[in-house]
Amino acid sequence: MKVSFSFLKHVPIILFWLLVWEVANALIPSNLLIVSPRETFARLFVLGQTSSFWQSIGTSLGRIMYGFFLALGAGIVIATISAKFKIFHILVLPAINTINAIPIASFTILALMAMQSANLPVFVAFVTVLPIVFFNTHKGIVNTDPLLLEMASIFDVSPWKKVVYIYVKTVSPFILSAANAGIGFAWKSGIAAELIGVVRGTIGANLHTARIFLQTADLFAWTIAIVLLSYIMEKAFRLIFNRVVRIEVMS
Repeated sequence: MKVSFSFLKHVPIILFWLLVWEVANALIPSNLLIVSPRETFARLFVLGQTSSFWQSIGTSLGRIMYGFFLALGAGIVIATISAKFKIFHILVLPAINTINAIPIASFTILALMAMQSANLPVFVAFVTVLPIVFFNTHKGIVNTDPLLLEMASIFDVSPWKKVVYIYVKTVSPFILSAANAGIGFAWKSGIAAELIGVVRGTIGANLHTARIFLQTADLFAWTIAIVLLSYIMEKAFRLIFNRVVRIEVMS
């Protein structure tokens, strides 16, 4: 009942934006600029019946999420070391800030000169998500309640229990927040890298084809697929992460 109600309360919002989309389609006569929701979902249904559609999704999904999880792991490790050793934080912070400031297009073009195009989505997703995870995780660690840490020292709590019962519980919301934002950024940057690098057999390559041949319905259909995938990945990660943290704390 809870899941059903949660879904139903979003239906009016979805219908509202579909109506806005339909009105925009009626006001703009050119099908090169916009197509109706009906045409978009009809095209998405047709694409969904082809093996190349699912192969492209599988390829993009695997590479982008691989880059995301690499960034998640590296960001947590670097942030942990940075919070523990101030000199390391001083040294690594300029590099993280630089990565955070460089545009995705610049990273993609530079990466094209140094690696195979197939690795572009992994690399670009990694460098996009890394700063987000680093800053959030570092903030969570340094904001850990000092009274809890002092109490743990007084009662001679082991380092492992201190990590599990204090740091994990405190930092996990920060990591989850970073991951939720990071998945969206990973998808945007990863697809952009595929598009710029024209990486074969990917979502980005299909967007490139739709642009070249002015296939607006295909462009909208692939965009809807990207949005749905990003939403599903975010919800799936949140569910798995919360269960893993709960199990870790209870064990």
